[in-house]
Amino acid sequence: MTENEKKYIIAIDAGSTGVRSILYNRDGEAIRREYQKTPAEHPEPGATEHDPELLWQAACNTVKALLSDGVTASDIAAIGITNQRSSFCIWNKKSGKTYTNFINWQDVRAADTIAKMNRHPIWVLLRTTMKLFSRIINNTILIATSMLVLNTDHTIGKVRWLLSKNRELEKKCKSGEAVFGTIDTWFIYKLTAGKKHLTDYTNAASTAMFNPFDFKWNDIYCNIFNIPMKMLPEVLDSNGHFGDTDPSLFGESIPIMAAIGDQQSSLFGHGCYNPGDVKCSLGSGSFVCVNVGDKGKVSRRGLFPLLAWVINGEPTYMLEGQVATTGTLIDWLGHGIGLSDTPAELNKLAADCDDTEGVYFVPTPTGIRFPYFIPGAKASIVGMSLKTGRKHVARAVLEGIALRIQDILEGVEKDAKTKITEIMTDGGVSRSDVLMQCLSDFSGCQVERAPEPDMTAAGAAYMAGLSCGFWSDYKELIALRKGYESFKPFLPEKEREHKKAQWKGVLKQLLKVEL
Repeated sequence: MTENEKKYIIAIDAGSTGVRSILYNRDGEAIRREYQKTPAEHPEPGATEHDPELLWQAACNTVKALLSDGVTASDIAAIGITNQRSSFCIWNKKSGKTYTNFINWQDVRAADTIAKMNRHPIWVLLRTTMKLFSRIINNTILIATSMLVLNTDHTIGKVRWLLSKNRELEKKCKSGEAVFGTIDTWFIYKLTAGKKHLTDYTNAASTAMFNPFDFKWNDIYCNIFNIPMKMLPEVLDSNGHFGDTDPSLFGESIPIMAAIGDQQSSLFGHGCYNPGDVKCSLGSGSFVCVNVGDKGKVSRRGLFPLLAWVINGEPTYMLEGQVATTGTLIDWLGHGIGLSDTPAELNKLAADCDDTEGVYFVPTPTGIRFPYFIPGAKASIVGMSLKTGRKHVARAVLEGIALRIQDILEGVEKDAKTKITEIMTDGGVSRSDVLMQCLSDFSGCQVERAPEPDMTAAGAAYMAGLSCGFWSDYKELIALRKGYESFKPFLPEKEREHKKAQWKGVLKQLLKVEL
């Protein structure tokens, strides 16, 4: 069968709770989905790990399940891979034997090690020097380095912690016998029967061990913290050829034509190809990403500068802000205090009133990030009276999520020097009509909700399809974007500004910060 006769693209999407594989046709429609849970392990306080073999078996099994009922490997033009970023594992390069579980991005056991790293004299000197130079020279690399305070989200600190605990493993890493990889690297290694040790630029840049402006592993950072660079994978474009699957897996070889981090993949899947395009994914947390074009931009107030993708050697950059708890907060409202058992019930409750009657909910049970960065902040509810009912609290929760996202959108406009007019949304929590309308009203932007809940997978499929010629160009990919629901702002400007002012007043009072 020729390439033009191939019928489908497969996307493999490794999330925080499971792995799904989805089969897409030439119209960009997801015609089959398979999912397998991959629960996290918590072997000690602060630990969040995943079994590498369980992840691999989930990926392999779900792809095999797609190849049934008349669909064979010969029908597949390419595979694209997307994954939760920063989680990593170390394994033997020759045998594939794993030395560690995947250390999840949420794992916090390296906190003490990272605190020491931030006090490392050379690191302090480097950041101080870069800060001085950045005041004279408006250089993205200088500014980014001067602002980088390592935390438990950064893979580099967890690698240092892990190797400090296990000096024998560190020796293996220094010799190249043991290798490092994020989930995409592990899947590529297994799919190619150990022939390829690769990652893409978006996943590499999410580790804090890679220089996204010079397109190479950051030897300065790695040397300061004694990270063995021999263990690191080769980095390819997001639409690169990452090898072919071993024919024993699926009957014949399938080319792996894309690898991309989950939030970047969602941005791509929404068709946010132009500077100023914005998407917001609302899952367990909320991730706001804005395309800033082919030159990296740095937010001096703390939006994360990342590579959105690299296609045929051409980079696209983005800025990212996060609301740490969204879906997890809604789950807690049901299981923790019995306000509502499901997001659908919360939405129904909130729809029973048009106003919170002065109730505000600050959705920060695990701290608040951009632009305040107070890790010890707690969730709060204020303004309740004897007239307050469950419906008012439910609406306040959804408004609070929308207002926190608006905090980030406001920062994006200021720091990226762009005007946002449209917000693309996806994720389970985006199914709330009340939340989508609140987001539109408070931002003054049109909100477009994707019909496809798995936009991370869609982005990986589109990237792989573009890479292998299944789809020809961005114009054809944009044509695949169908069935979005629109939410237009109805709140008058005066009321919008009043609501935002009240919100900032609540934050100022609770967080003890100047806004």
